[in-house]
Amino acid sequence: MTATITALLVDMNGLFRHWRDSGARTAETLGGLPEGTINRYAYDHPSYRLARVGLLTDQQWADSVSDRLAADFGESVRDALVHWRKDRGLRSASMVTLLNEIRTHVPVGVLSNSTDALHDDLRHHGIEFDYVLPSADLGVDKPSPHAYRIAAERMGHAPTSMAYFDDEPTFGTAATSVGLHAHLFTTQEHFTSALTRYGLPLTRPI
Repeated sequence: MTATITALLVDMNGLFRHWRDSGARTAETLGGLPEGTINRYAYDHPSYRLARVGLLTDQQWADSVSDRLAADFGESVRDALVHWRKDRGLRSASMVTLLNEIRTHVPVGVLSNSTDALHDDLRHHGIEFDYVLPSADLGVDKPSPHAYRIAAERMGHAPTSMAYFDDEPTFGTAATSVGLHAHLFTTQEHFTSALTRYGLPLTRPI
């Protein structure tokens, strides 16, 4: 018999939001940038890590990306970058419906390697969690064990009484190291089945 849980901690991207990078591709096309340029200047640059652990705000990081691109490709590229910034990913409607059902049984926290933009993004998508824990707020990102410990402390639950789901295997391994009951997220059906084994009476996906 699987142990019961008192709270649930989940990743954000790949579960409740999916990225297709359509905004970045549009910006690159309009700005005359080679494909993949925005990813290289934005997410592969050290400044993104600084934003992810709260040493830069999301806006400060985005401004630095724009400044570096404008310096290398010309000032006109700034207008095209609006499309990159407006793209906030795609909401998984079925997973959000399931999330709302889960929250009637146990509190749910979201732990995401994210800038402080996560708060606005959740409002944009109409997604509500009981605890919103972007790495920028915690000052540390996954897979550091400290990220999971701080998340559990802020939720007020012992890690050993919590389940954790992530689509990144390494992050699940790190969660297990601090006592969380970690699972690799693959599908909504698998997610639901795992939670029902913890005693949550959830509606199975059709």
